[in-house]
Parts: sequence; C-alpha cells; structure tokens
Amino acid sequence: MLWGSAAGIALSLIAQIGEQADYLRFMPKIKPAKKWKWWFAVLAAGPGWVVLGATKQLMGSFLSSIAATHGTPLAKANEPIHMYITGFGYAFPAAALILAAIFIFMSQIKINVTNAYSGSLSWSNFFSRLTHRHPGRVIYIFLNVGIALALMEGNMFSVLGTILGFYSNVAVAWIGAIVADLVINKPLLKLSPSYIEFKRAHLYNFNPVGFGAMVIASIVSVAAFFGAFGPWGESFSAFIALFLAFTLSPMIAIMTKGKYYIARDPHYHAGTHHDVLDCVSCGFEYEKEDMACCPAHDGPICSLCCSLDKECHDMCKNIGILKNIPVKRA
Repeated sequence: MLWGSAAGIALSLIAQIGEQADYLRFMPKIKPAKKWKWWFAVLAAGPGWVVLGATKQLMGSFLSSIAATHGTPLAKANEPIHMYITGFGYAFPAAALILAAIFIFMSQIKINVTNAYSGSLSWSNFFSRLTHRHPGRVIYIFLNVGIALALMEGNMFSVLGTILGFYSNVAVAWIGAIVADLVINKPLLKLSPSYIEFKRAHLYNFNPVGFGAMVIASIVSVAAFFGAFGPWGESFSAFIALFLAFTLSPMIAIMTKGKYYIARDPHYHAGTHHDVLDCVSCGFEYEKEDMACCPAHDGPICSLCCSLDKECHDMCKNIGILKNIPVKRA
C-alpha cells in the first residue's frame, strides 16, 4: 500500500507530458536525409522526458532519505533545502548552504517560468473558448502567479503529498483516455480520425469519448482516494483511474460510433494553393494547417479569432459539409 501511495504521488507528474508535447511544436519539418536525427530529437524531448523525470525522482528520494537519517525531522526531510544541505554537506561541508541555495534558485526559476508559460496558455485557451474574450496572455500570467503565491502563503507544501495524490487521479485519467484513443480508437476500431484535429471550427463543443471517460474515471478514483473502497483502493486510486479511463474510452466510442469527433468536412483546407494565409479577422499570416474556412466571414480564419467570434453561432458546423467556399486574401 505504501508503494501504491508513492506511485500515485509520482504519477501526478504525468501531466508534464502535455508540456513536452507543447515544446515539440517548435520542431522543424522532417527531412529525409536527417530523419533519424529528427526522430531522436522528438523521442528525447517528448517521451524521453520520463528518463530525466524518473532520475530526478530517484535522486530526490535518495537525498530525502539521507536527510531523514541524519537528524532532519521527517516533516522537513522532503523540503529541498534540507535535502541539498545534507547531500552537499558530505563533499563540500563549508559551501553546502551556498550550493543548496544556488540549486534552489535555479530549479525554482526553471519551474516557475515553465508553469507561468504553460499556465497562462491553458487559462487563455479556457477563457477564450468560454467567454470569447482575450485580454492577452500577460493577464493570465499574473493570474497564474497570483494563484501560486496564494497557495505558497497558505503553506500548501505541508500537505503536498495529499494534493499531488488527489491531483494524480485526474491527470492519470486524462492520459489514460488519450492513450486509449491513440492506440485503440484510431488504429484498431477506426472510430477516431487518423489525424489530430484541434481547430474549433472542425470540432464539436463536447465529445463524450475522451471527456466522458476522463470524468467518470476521475470521479471513481477520487472517491477511492478518499477511502470509499477501503485502504487498498485508497493506495491504488491512480491505477483505478488509469484502468477505467483506458477501458471506458473505446467503450464510449463504440456506443457513440465516433460521431462526435469531427463536426465538419475534415478534408477541406482553406486556400489549398497557398502555404500561408491572411486571417480575415485579424489580418495576420498563419500556415494553412492552422486556419479554418469561415462561412460567416467568407474566408480563412485563425484559431484564436475563431475562438473569440461571438456572432457566427458556429455557422460552419450547422450548414453541413462545406465545399467550394471562396477564399479571400488580404
């Protein structure tokens, strides 16, 4: 049960896979002559993060155990400053505090910059879709930092294990639903499109396959985490979330026949004769893969402007399959 509880806390970091995928957006296009280098970079920066992540967790556990066996109270043995002071104290006793402070500053700057970036992106996407307004990413950076400061001042670190254990149920359910879609729904059941679609204009507002599987798995596993199914269920709640999400995703896809994945013709691309198009709303240039053809504005529109539009009332999804819509270039 201790192993299951520890695994549940560690699995909360699985959501960082989403951040790694976000970084991979900056990868250049693959070239036949350097295909192996491209794949190596993708694997190292994507799933290869697990190697570095696992190494960091093992090192942290090792340092924490050293701190605990050398007089540091158990309640403080998991705090990085005590771990580093104890660890550096063996090799550099005179400079242990200075080196520990440097490591703390470096790690916190890296973590907070990454979280401010990814958090502002998430808040921006969420509120843009919900309110159709976009005051700018800077506003959401301040929101994200404000939440972090409030949690820090509330001494959330003292209950970090409980918070991460609770959060891992949702994170693992999310990943489980995604993996099931990628390895079962797409290649085996053929109920999910073979490609990844992200444009609002081509998607339903709600797809019960992924979201439904994640929500159901999260509810059951969170109930297990709080003791609804006894001590074993409490310890292995994250694995319950993984199993349920992975199982429910193809089941719901079969029940819905996959009809809630794509809301309009997925093969239509605005301005197929141009690699770069001008958005009819904001006027900025984007690659055609990031554009959708908007019947309300009679031309190609970027993802952000599509999310912010309040007047179209999803006309593109309501008029059926769109073809031969003229594309205007600014």
